[in-house]
Amino acid sequence: MARKYNVNSRTIMAPLAAFTMAGLLFVYSRSSIQAAKRNAQRHREADGGQINWYNENLRRHGQLAPPDAQMPLGHKARDAVSRTETTGEVEKIIRERAGKGRSS
Repeated sequence: MARKYNVNSRTIMAPLAAFTMAGLLFVYSRSSIQAAKRNAQRHREADGGQINWYNENLRRHGQLAPPDAQMPLGHKARDAVSRTETTGEVEKIIRERAGKGRSS
């Protein structure tokens, strides 16, 4: 007797969806790990061969510009530098206004 296989949309799509999700998860995890390694290497190089946690803290809080090689797209790097400059200018204006308010 011939075996009868139950082939319908559920028996085909469920394994296909699971395989697709597993593939996407694999590619995403591999690429994010590689990006993190590259980023850490660039920060080590910017700090002179070893991670300087003080400089890293300043970078994360916008007080130190990120390494140039960190961002491959030029416009993002320019935006980060201009944001840092703008933050410095804004802080300067706030300090000047605060100083004028106290002396009056």
